[in-house]
Amino acid sequence: MLDNSQHMELPLIMESLRRKYSALFIAFPGDEEQFGGCLSAGRGFVHVSPEGRLEPCPFAPYSDTSVKETSLKDALKSDFLRKIRENHEMLMETSGGCALWEKRDWVRSLL
Repeated sequence: MLDNSQHMELPLIMESLRRKYSALFIAFPGDEEQFGGCLSAGRGFVHVSPEGRLEPCPFAPYSDTSVKETSLKDALKSDFLRKIRENHEMLMETSGGCALWEKRDWVRSLL
């Protein structure tokens, strides 16, 4: 957990990394607004659990598909992930925390 001074310093560190390296750097929660809302569920990234479950994000351990049972390409087409992507306006930056966590009841209801 970042303290207040670290939280204030984070945008400067992120900008420095983005200028220095040709890579995508995301601080989350926090950068959702800059990227048009939460990037989970395949809008920008997904998480594969150690068991092979394809999850929207490491902080949202919910899944309806597994890369052990199908290809990553097909797993990304799951109903659960599709519903999150189609409703990403529900996951815009809220109170500075993780949008998936703050809307976890809604996310669980999609399963």
